[in-house]
Amino acid sequence: MAKTTDEVLTPFLADVDSALGTDYSAVLYGSAARGDWVPGRSDINLLLVLDDPGAARLARLEPAFTAWRKAQPEPPLLIGRKEWEHAVDTFPIEITDMQSAYRVLRGADPLAGLVVAPADLRRALEREVRGKLLRLRQGFVVMSKHPNELGQLAAESLATILLLFRCLAVLRGRPLQRDPAAAINEASKIAGFRPEQLLAILAHRSERRWSCSVECFLGYLDAVEQTARFVDQLEPGDQA
Repeated sequence: MAKTTDEVLTPFLADVDSALGTDYSAVLYGSAARGDWVPGRSDINLLLVLDDPGAARLARLEPAFTAWRKAQPEPPLLIGRKEWEHAVDTFPIEITDMQSAYRVLRGADPLAGLVVAPADLRRALEREVRGKLLRLRQGFVVMSKHPNELGQLAAESLATILLLFRCLAVLRGRPLQRDPAAAINEASKIAGFRPEQLLAILAHRSERRWSCSVECFLGYLDAVEQTARFVDQLEPGDQA
């Protein structure tokens, strides 16, 4: 049975407190902070910003991270505070995602005052959308005759696509939609794709054995492809 976010976070942060004291910040972001976390499907996204990310301090975190991995496949992100202060141009998508919905669980707010440059976000967004499109095409070729596998691929990949759609809305100066269906509809208006197939995938993403039709998956591919084309044609002056 999948654990709740609190069942994972509470003991983990207690262990980190024991290891680091107050010399860190912890930020919960993503679906768990937005309120659309799906047990057994969604990751718990946690960022730890350490005052001292040296090897000796990192070694103290081993018990906490070992316990975390028993409940969640994706461990928390770790970064030094000085590194974080220069990370805005390196991680524009990740920081935009965090700023869309987050909760500071420990320490000072590391997101306060950070401003992502539109040009950095556009470049990163195009790279990520095109990369995801390539992976989805590969998956379709391999799984097109296996509806259950196709459904699993669609459901598991949707979280990343929703993140990219939210970044697209930010890039275009639109209201940031926390609700997944609203994020899909907003992106469809911006990039010009039909949202029906993505909304169908969204409706079934918590199901472990959902069969995705070829038609539905091709509609998904088309939406991602149109988004990639739209982001590619944006000029620097178009982003505000």
